Amino acid sequence: MSNVSSVATPLTVGLVEFTEPMEHMMYLPYSLGLLQSYVLAHAADPARYLFLMPICKREPLAQMAGKLSLAQVVAFSTYVWNIRHSLALAMRLKAANPKLLIVFGGPQVPERAESWLRAHPYVDVAVHGEGEVPFLKLLESLPQSPDQISWSEIPGLSWIDRDGSYHNTPKGPPVADLDTIPSPYLSGFYEPLMLAMPEQKWVAVWETNRGCPFSCTFCDWGVIQSKVRRFGQERVRAEIDWFGRHKIDFLYCSDANFGMLPRDPEIASWMVETKQRTGYPRTALMQMTKNQADRAFDAFKILADARMLRAATLSMQSLTPAVLSAIKRDNISLVAYQELLRRFVNAGIPTYTDMLIGLPGESFESFLASIDGVITQGQHEDLRFWNSYLLPNAEMAAPEYRARYGIESVEIPCLPPFVPATPPPEGIVETLEMVIATATMPRSDWVRLRALAWLTQILYYGKLLQLPLLLLHALAGIRHADLLRAFLEDPLPPNSPIWAQLRSFLSHQAQEISQGKPEFVLTPDQASGIPIWMPVQSFALTLLLYSDKRDAIFAESKQVLTTLIARLDSHLPPGLLDEALELAHCLFLAHLPAHRAFNLTLSYNLWDCYQRILKNLNPELRQGIYLLSHAPDGRGGFAVQETAYASL
Repeated sequence: MSNVSSVATPLTVGLVEFTEPMEHMMYLPYSLGLLQSYVLAHAADPARYLFLMPICKREPLAQMAGKLSLAQVVAFSTYVWNIRHSLALAMRLKAANPKLLIVFGGPQVPERAESWLRAHPYVDVAVHGEGEVPFLKLLESLPQSPDQISWSEIPGLSWIDRDGSYHNTPKGPPVADLDTIPSPYLSGFYEPLMLAMPEQKWVAVWETNRGCPFSCTFCDWGVIQSKVRRFGQERVRAEIDWFGRHKIDFLYCSDANFGMLPRDPEIASWMVETKQRTGYPRTALMQMTKNQADRAFDAFKILADARMLRAATLSMQSLTPAVLSAIKRDNISLVAYQELLRRFVNAGIPTYTDMLIGLPGESFESFLASIDGVITQGQHEDLRFWNSYLLPNAEMAAPEYRARYGIESVEIPCLPPFVPATPPPEGIVETLEMVIATATMPRSDWVRLRALAWLTQILYYGKLLQLPLLLLHALAGIRHADLLRAFLEDPLPPNSPIWAQLRSFLSHQAQEISQGKPEFVLTPDQASGIPIWMPVQSFALTLLLYSDKRDAIFAESKQVLTTLIARLDSHLPPGLLDEALELAHCLFLAHLPAHRAFNLTLSYNLWDCYQRILKNLNPELRQGIYLLSHAPDGRGGFAVQETAYASL
């Protein structure tokens, strides 16, 4: 409940946005830069405001509270990964100074804010939607308190007054001219922070436009389906130059649909030119539009040719019509998806496809069919599975939507993978609300599905058995769904202890997550020995590679596949399965320094067939004598070469 007394001019403002580590880097607090830059550009008297150094790195609460002790207003930008730390700091600040005005904004502040504000009485006011305009108006309304002046004319606010009454004002329209919001990069906001942390490497969050024309129910952008607005080209180009001059390693573009606008290939060219001139940014992550395939391909190819792109995103989420209807999503057609994949593969551009686990309307069988469809259409590089989370302002989190689709959830710890697993500061653990059941997917099937997703990543995309499985599909017509099911839950042949253990491990991990345990495995890092949180599929592959199980797993896999081939009455040329498994075994061991170089004599052109399948071409199997060598490629890596000595 608000209890704010008059404050004197000038007004001292603190800004807090706890950002997450990314590998060895840290995100610059983008939202804070926007807020401060907008206030100083549009306030009636900018000199009135004294902004303290922004806080973006988690430190002991007492230490952070000390840094903010002179503030008269403290504003927090909140997300799933920082809401609990933000609330803990706000509560401490309010206890030390009841006159302090505490403002919360960001996606984690619910639109229906009354119960949330009553649960957190130390938060004086919540800001909804785009925060630049309401935050400035809020600051300009001070030193008067909510008891002296009505905030009813300020858009997008919620608060509880001294009498305990709840107030909410409608959100204003989106900012039409985005260039009225100064760039925090060009306004000088970040230089003091970067000077204070000279050893830190940074990730910059970047917008070239705002808005999303789609309304997916799992995304909080879907609630505010809006026209795409763009920042001016001069500003965009100047920001790219800033990233280069300030040695920004990684650029995270938060555009919802990069490649949608006609200018996007030109923006990609500017990024490449800047990297060639300055060496930075080294890498960029862009969310690719599902429409405008030609334009998106052109933009991403420009970035990929300059080695600025890790991979192009080709999101599907699900192929199940009932699911797509429930989440209000229209995918590109499978024909268009396959063609786009083919173009990226031929251009040598890595891709990945996203799929969500636990969406309404999904079942175990329909999700297995979706996986089968994505692989069949040619996604052989990377299929990433994400748990479905309920975001406060997404339609999927609304009570009526949950009831309609029978959504059940559990809170799990929010942990970044592949970073040291240090104890949570002051015992504060951020959490995610994860879907673990729906009307069409009971909890037991969610556990099966989660294990299936890990297994798919281990077998196909971790490359443990991708080569033989793709050959079985292409040459014997065995469906990917049947291949996956054979390893996941078909009766195992006798003497298959490793596969029995792996099945049990995956099922156990899924069961643990469904009960609120971490979604990653705590394990020592191979290089440093420091405990890290590792994704389950990565842990399983690492364990197999560095244990005495790495040979036996292929012998057991032969039994599983031989049993499946016999049951389906399928046929392969003599000896092909043995040779495919032997080659897969050698390729897996090649991750170890002692096994990197190998030579193998085969009776079939398996490597050529495999490469053709990866390019979505017919395999054209030939029999003969083929020497396969895995040797240094002259560029610091290794490459496979297949030589035909005789062909029948």
